[in-house]
Amino acid sequence: MKKILASILLISLGSLTQAQQDSTATPEQSESHALSLGVNSKDGAFARVTPIDTTKKSNPLVITTQRKKITIISEPRDWASEEDSIADRLKDLRTERRNQFTYWSGIDVGLNMLLGPDGSTNLPKGSEYMELDQANSRFVSINFMEQKIEFGSHHFGLLTGLGWEFTSYRLKGNNLLQFTNDSIFAIPVESPQFRKNKLRQSGIRVPLMLEFNSKKAKMPTAEEMQTASRDTVGGKRPPSYEFNNKKNFHVAVGVVGTWYYDSMYKQKYRLDGTTQKDIDKGEHYLLPYRAAASVRIGYGSLNLFAEYALTPLFADNKGPELTPFNVGLTIIGFN
Repeated sequence: MKKILASILLISLGSLTQAQQDSTATPEQSESHALSLGVNSKDGAFARVTPIDTTKKSNPLVITTQRKKITIISEPRDWASEEDSIADRLKDLRTERRNQFTYWSGIDVGLNMLLGPDGSTNLPKGSEYMELDQANSRFVSINFMEQKIEFGSHHFGLLTGLGWEFTSYRLKGNNLLQFTNDSIFAIPVESPQFRKNKLRQSGIRVPLMLEFNSKKAKMPTAEEMQTASRDTVGGKRPPSYEFNNKKNFHVAVGVVGTWYYDSMYKQKYRLDGTTQKDIDKGEHYLLPYRAAASVRIGYGSLNLFAEYALTPLFADNKGPELTPFNVGLTIIGFN
């Protein structure tokens, strides 16, 4: 606390000294100055009076008391060749590069399919009621977090993260699903004609994938950055190092695990001139988790994905033997 009070006192004295300058001084003599306080291993605790570059814009923090007004100005630290500054900048650059060459975060949109025991979308007899209206069976995932461990460089890495998944299975036929104590079956319905007849699941997903990037994105060395900082004159900042994913071929292969916390069976139809909606929330014998083999492949900012479930759609012996499969693309990347 004593150190803080001493610092505030020094700032106030510096401001007072500046305010009491000779009003007859020339512009050169009345150059603005600031009092700098700090601690380092070389000088220990220090206080310095340094000129202020009035051409720089700043957003000061003003603290007003009953008798005083304290102004705190925050500005980017001028580039220097100290090792700590270079180490911090290199750390930031590694983070920027890792984020630029990771392709999980974003919004994925695709189509869902259900495959029979033979791997075909043409389902066998007894399972036809689960045939899908393919164009309206949609998959949406909001992948809001990603983390990658690089294997020496950005070319190879282990990817993980989190996502929010919505999986919809729009049924093709006008059949009403029935969920008994031990199985699922369907009843054909002549009236009303369903405008929507679908199962939907919502869940949280976690990937674990190996990722490869083809483009070279070399990190500068500490020596190169130090040399660049020494070559900087006139208050200019050193050269910037930026990464982009243009012309980069990327592929990721692994598994995606999903835990489904909600499922719903819904019908929408017209009856007596009004639109009706029937919603049934429950488990519906849908497996509450899924493990899927996944591949994500693309070029530049384009990213395509496919996921083939390693677990069935329904719990054992509760419904037809069906395997979910979805394909799509990333329409919005967050990086």
